[in-house]
Amino acid sequence: MQALSLFDVESAAGTATLPPPAGALPAAVVPRARAGPPVPRPAGPVLLAVDGNSLAHRAFHAYSAVDGLAADRTPRHGFLALLAAVCDRTAPEGIVVGFDCRDRSERRDRHPEYKANRAPKDPALHALLDEAPALLGALGVAVVVVEGWEADDVVASAAAHAEAAGWRCVVATSDRDAFALVSDRTLVLRLRSGMDNAIEVTPRRLRADLGVEPRQYVEYAALRGDVSDNLPGIRGVGPSKAAALLAAYPTVAAAAADPLGCRSVLGRALGQALLDDLADPATSVFRRNVELMSVRRDLPLDLEATRRSADPWQVAERLRAWGLPGLTGRMAVAVGMRPEAPPPVGDADAPPF
Repeated sequence: MQALSLFDVESAAGTATLPPPAGALPAAVVPRARAGPPVPRPAGPVLLAVDGNSLAHRAFHAYSAVDGLAADRTPRHGFLALLAAVCDRTAPEGIVVGFDCRDRSERRDRHPEYKANRAPKDPALHALLDEAPALLGALGVAVVVVEGWEADDVVASAAAHAEAAGWRCVVATSDRDAFALVSDRTLVLRLRSGMDNAIEVTPRRLRADLGVEPRQYVEYAALRGDVSDNLPGIRGVGPSKAAALLAAYPTVAAAAADPLGCRSVLGRALGQALLDDLADPATSVFRRNVELMSVRRDLPLDLEATRRSADPWQVAERLRAWGLPGLTGRMAVAVGMRPEAPPPVGDADAPPF
């Protein structure tokens, strides 16, 4: 896996020991080894912004929802285990998990065809999505749901808040729309089957893999279309043609301002099809796609509230109470408050020898 220029300091999270609390000690909390290569950390704080719906889908399809399974083979276990693995890999100072609003969607209100092709969710997946925010809240993890908006909008807004505050951000999701968020201070950890197969998407990787800049990704996707969201693109314009157009022009508007050049890059028929589509904003497929694929970056978020503040021993006790003892060590280290480092020798507050 290629080295990332965004982060330049190796993380030691996942190897720290937990200080014993006052009173009787629960069972020892021993962090496990990381899954896959570590993501190096930047010099400043790291915010992990997780697409909770994406994580829940991954966990649900990785773990059978058949009744009667052991507690360590259920989607609930899988959801928390996957979150722990993401935290192990990214070593964040702050964690926020966003979920889709279950009541309504601003995008569907404006365009009823948006995601209209998706089959109804399995009731067991609905159950996991219902309980996941409460589970995370009980473990001290910040959860954000904003009426009318999706997890994509939450993590995008989290990245914007992090960058504005001088933090770095890692967005964990399987949704390609997050590629538009990539910058020199935000990377996307794209979740695939197993953490060993997750990939870190940086500006360099996006250019190498798709041939576009992060700022061009929404227009690239709008040209290409997205079958999973029921959003066809410009007929005949696939990934390679979309990338070629955006390699020749910084934006689609710039291409449209040069009709001869646009037709030259895409070919006469496809170039004219795009120009015809753009001619009427009310019916334009491209403009509709850009509107629906563009995420909010201004939703409210209290960045300080995302800092890891839960007592690791209480995290472990909750997991034992839920019948998930196999996760106690991993989750306590992943989401629990980090022990404070002792003051340096010579510090005025250093304890006497």
